[in-house]
Amino acid sequence: MRWRNGEHGYGAVTKALHWGTVALLVAQFAVGYAMDADDGGRGRGRGRGRGEESGRGRGRGGDEASYDLLDAPFGLVELHLALAGAILVVALARVVWRRATPLPPWSPRLGERDRRLLGAVERALLVLLFVIPATGVALVLGGDDLLWLHVGAHVAFFLALAVHVGLVVRRRVTGRMLPGAPLSGR
Repeated sequence: MRWRNGEHGYGAVTKALHWGTVALLVAQFAVGYAMDADDGGRGRGRGRGRGEESGRGRGRGGDEASYDLLDAPFGLVELHLALAGAILVVALARVVWRRATPLPPWSPRLGERDRRLLGAVERALLVLLFVIPATGVALVLGGDDLLWLHVGAHVAFFLALAVHVGLVVRRRVTGRMLPGAPLSGR
């Protein structure tokens, strides 16, 4: 097993960071959408309520000025915040690792246009790994000022993800990031 990227392809650390990110994002979106569906008497996860006085802010309910994480019982909001923190840590680890080890050569199945598009989409996804959780934490802790950015980042994330997945599936290069896959290029 090779830990670093190289001529052989993606290394084990890159693959672990990639699939760890995927797992965290799946969990985060599941919890986020569950927060939206579960009122639980504490206010809805996205700040929408059933009436004029319900559901203000992120899981706080009522008129509280800010969310006090230390006084809150562990529930969906706290899990959502913990996952956001984990995503930020993994995103930072990805940036550090990417600086520490070069990417493998591009797959010959990818043309120049595909390479440029894939590179741009990968950078966008990496930036969004910081923007989405950071704006989400800001929303939970302080109000709705960044709601437009949080929602816009979600839309951008899903568009970039669709382009990324569509391109790697269409060009048949998905196996290169799979654990245990034969090692070969980018």
